[in-house]
Amino acid sequence: LNTLAKLTNADMHRFEALIKDIFPGTEVKDAIYADLESAIKASLEELKLDPLPSQIKKVVQLNENLNQRMGCVIVGPSGCGKSTLLRILRAAHAKMKQQIVVHTMNPKAMPRQQLLGHMDLDTREWFDGVLTASARQVVKEPPEVRSWILCDGDIDPEWVESLNSVLDDNRLLTMPSGERIRFGPNVNFIFETNDLRFASPATVSRMGMIFLSDEDMQTGCLVRAWVSRQPEALMERLTSWLDLAFDKALE
Repeated sequence: LNTLAKLTNADMHRFEALIKDIFPGTEVKDAIYADLESAIKASLEELKLDPLPSQIKKVVQLNENLNQRMGCVIVGPSGCGKSTLLRILRAAHAKMKQQIVVHTMNPKAMPRQQLLGHMDLDTREWFDGVLTASARQVVKEPPEVRSWILCDGDIDPEWVESLNSVLDDNRLLTMPSGERIRFGPNVNFIFETNDLRFASPATVSRMGMIFLSDEDMQTGCLVRAWVSRQPEALMERLTSWLDLAFDKALE
């Protein structure tokens, strides 16, 4: 699952073909998470989303990556379902009686000092940044509560290099003040971005990766999900109108 999650659709088919060539006659099966998959399907119905097998598979891959790695990056263009993937997984965990606390921020929307904190050079007083304040909160959570620190935006070496020691096996955040915060296994750093153009190999190698593309999302699923959230009196008419004109307009 970890290898397939980071491949494009074309590369995934090539990888599966290579495995069949190297190990002929061997039947390859995905890991089965029956409880999680049933919770995912129930969450999709509750969120009024159209069940898509490829999306369910990506949610399972994301869950496995988060269980194995401290950091995970979800890569894909806008509208491919990155945020929806997290919403589905969080709702599925809630159905399995697992509480998840999410701290969301956009690191590119603020200066580095505001994100990571800074020290007043005159008074030597330390001021927490947005990320370091969130880090202090998650380490106070009990072990049975999972915490996600979600960085939604472009990955820039200016700030992400400061997290390299967090993303490896040390799970240790060293702040400019010299103070260190050690995270438990119930904490994950998640990054949502459209590409990894500016991320260094040192950062990418420390993280699990989920790759999403436009091919993973079907227009029909988006339309059906939108219709299901409309008033019941309009659903039938909207469906007939969309069937009549929407696909033709796209073509």
